Amino acid sequence: MKNIKAYFSSLSSNIWFGFKTSYLASKKYFSLKLLLLLFSTFIPLITIWLWRGILNGIIDKSTNLVIIYLGIYLVLKLLLYILSRFDDYIRSRYSDELTFYIEAVMIQKTSRVDLSFFDSAVMGDKVRNTRSNFRIMEDTTWLVFNIISAFLSVITTLILVSAYNIWLGFLTIILLAPFMAYSKRHIERMYLLEKKQIRENRKKDYFNDVFFDNNVQFEIKLNRLGNYFIERYKKISTVLFNERKSEQIKHTIKSILLLIINFITEVLVLIFSIFDVLNNKIGIGDLQFNVSMVSRLREQSTQLMDNINSLFVNNTRLNELKEFINIKPEIEKSGSKTPNKNPRIEFKSVYFKYPNSKDYILKDCSFIIKENQKIGLVGINGSGKSTIIKLLFRFYDPQKGIILLDGLDIKEYDIYAVRDIFGVLFQDYVTYCLPLREIIGLSNFDERFNDEKLKSACDISGVTEIIKDWELGYDTILGRYYADNGKDLSEGQWQLVGLARAYFRESEFMILDEPSAFLDPISENRIFEQLYNLSKGKSSVIISHRLSNTTLVDKIIVIDDGHIIEQGSHFDLLKQKGKYAYLFNLQARKYK
Repeated sequence: MKNIKAYFSSLSSNIWFGFKTSYLASKKYFSLKLLLLLFSTFIPLITIWLWRGILNGIIDKSTNLVIIYLGIYLVLKLLLYILSRFDDYIRSRYSDELTFYIEAVMIQKTSRVDLSFFDSAVMGDKVRNTRSNFRIMEDTTWLVFNIISAFLSVITTLILVSAYNIWLGFLTIILLAPFMAYSKRHIERMYLLEKKQIRENRKKDYFNDVFFDNNVQFEIKLNRLGNYFIERYKKISTVLFNERKSEQIKHTIKSILLLIINFITEVLVLIFSIFDVLNNKIGIGDLQFNVSMVSRLREQSTQLMDNINSLFVNNTRLNELKEFINIKPEIEKSGSKTPNKNPRIEFKSVYFKYPNSKDYILKDCSFIIKENQKIGLVGINGSGKSTIIKLLFRFYDPQKGIILLDGLDIKEYDIYAVRDIFGVLFQDYVTYCLPLREIIGLSNFDERFNDEKLKSACDISGVTEIIKDWELGYDTILGRYYADNGKDLSEGQWQLVGLARAYFRESEFMILDEPSAFLDPISENRIFEQLYNLSKGKSSVIISHRLSNTTLVDKIIVIDDGHIIEQGSHFDLLKQKGKYAYLFNLQARKYK
């Protein structure tokens, strides 16, 4: 009993959720659609009743009555045709507005969830499933309206059929029961099949999407991998298609057999009505009316049950949709304090592992970055250097230990205020298809039209040299995703643009993660000279595999397998003859 109560409580909650969301998406079209639904429910019943009067009037030669009924009938039929076209327009407009509204909700929600959300394939399935279920909110709204409309139509039609022969009305309902039960099971099976195929559908889409990725196309053409991806796509598609095909074949055969059983009532009412006409008990119009009403009763009852079954299945989908929309980001829950622009940073016994991973990336990690101090983070790939930066930005939180800013737990500070401290260039820099001024201005977007600041950032980073001959200057679009005249840049040039974006924020604390990975030696030398000259009285953290770039920092922190194993200046670490000295001498020998 408790389970039944909980289920219907969930169902009513989800119905309200769908109603509310659909209404908020477009109040005008929502209301218009509701009115159209009510008209489409009752006008067909009225026209069937009028047609009975017309036929009987013709037989009885009641000319005036026929003319009146025919006039009203034609007006209603014309109105019904007009409303159907208007309904198409309303549904189209409403669908666009609902899609825009729901996608905006999706984007906003996704922008706020933790990065850990994207580290899980299970969460990837949830995102795909959620996006496919957005339409369910619209469908659920109309399902409820259609259920109300079909229910009113079934009751009205049942009363009219039963007025002629009560047993025919109830026989129609009874014979529909097997079809309704089967329809419910079929809808449930299709839903389970859809859920089962989510992961494989993602795989299929992956092997399809690679052909539309310019970067991947180089590899595909170079190594002649086209057939490999095509075959993988076809193989998965064939399996998915055959699974759905098998279910649809079974459904078609069974539904045909059940519909034949349902057709018995129409045969019976036709036979009874013909005999009654022959015995002068009813007129030709009554015969047509009876057959139409029984047929409509069967159709409306079937539609009613299908809609109810769909509503039950949609209830499960809406639960998943609500679950996603109601996800509360853990890390985004931040404190209220505002940090200094150049704080003292301390990692105390920090342990961290990525979601769905068993191994810790950082282990008992402790170090201090003092105010106005320049730090070099050194270590081989996978040692944990970039992870330290991600924890500092609170993209993740450590499982153990604590991160302090000026002696206070970083969680006590407003998370966005913390991130605003830093000017940053990540190792995996992002390219955008936008005007250059907007790409650089992303770090301080309100100032994107400040050409003086743009020039300063471009001069320091070296971007000025790249754009000196561009006709549109800062308004030139980079990339050709949607712009035919967009500028394509090399990886090194994109890196300089990313560096300009970091400088554009004019932060007191710079973080550069492999800032010269794709640069030529001249650009690399200029960047680090400017970095050291411009960062007097400021803090900076530099991650670089080229140890010659970190020789002038105040302190080098050496990370190995998640542990801080060495700390000190360049010359102090060389004297220790440890890991840093080994790595530095290994690189230095190549230049001797």
